Amino acid sequence: MINLLEENPVNIAGVLFAAYPEKADEVAIKLGEFPGAEVHEITESGNMVVTIEEDNKDQRLIETITTMSNIPGVISSSLIFHHNDAGLAQFSGGQK
Repeated sequence: MINLLEENPVNIAGVLFAAYPEKADEVAIKLGEFPGAEVHEITESGNMVVTIEEDNKDQRLIETITTMSNIPGVISSSLIFHHNDAGLAQFSGGQK
């Protein structure tokens, strides 16, 4: 779990992936191998909820989601939630 008092800003995203039902388990394993990714739910129809936490300045969240979307068996992906804590006081020069 991300500590919001960390020194580096963090991106947290919730993404809905749709996969072919017969490939869903395989896709979920591959998605879960990405750093900071966690698969939370897989439905019988192949939909899955994945969270991605990134605190690496060299990584770009959208690039990670795009790479994940190109896994064989993925039909689509939709960003359903995004949070960036860079606006918190410790990241904006405000009071800690």
